[in-house]
Amino acid sequence: MAKLNTLINTKINQDTVSIQGVDIPVIFTMESMEYIQEAYGEDYALFEAKLNAMMTRDVVHATGDNLKIIRSLIYAMVRSGGTECTLQELTNAIPFKDISGVYDTVFKIFQSQNFQEEDLNKIVNTKK
Repeated sequence: MAKLNTLINTKINQDTVSIQGVDIPVIFTMESMEYIQEAYGEDYALFEAKLNAMMTRDVVHATGDNLKIIRSLIYAMVRSGGTECTLQELTNAIPFKDISGVYDTVFKIFQSQNFQEEDLNKIVNTKK
């Protein structure tokens, strides 16, 4: 039987972020939404609404709620990429000066892979 990775690119939406000079795999999958909810402490739909609101601003300031959104997205993608960690460990591991670069990478992946909460509801409500 053929293996999936011999038939297609199974790492199409996987990338890496550099944390302290080490490349850490990141990916956005449906599993990532659960990690976002864990880190953000709220429903994914609320996270997405706050992220969208943050992105409409001309300037994004490093304030409490914005940093919570950024940390949640980074954490979700690192965990989905296969790295075990806690939110606190990851927060402590990324130097403040590096947050922007790490966030840029995960946000680009998020934008290319994200689907709306209503799309998730369609999948859940589809009759088998």
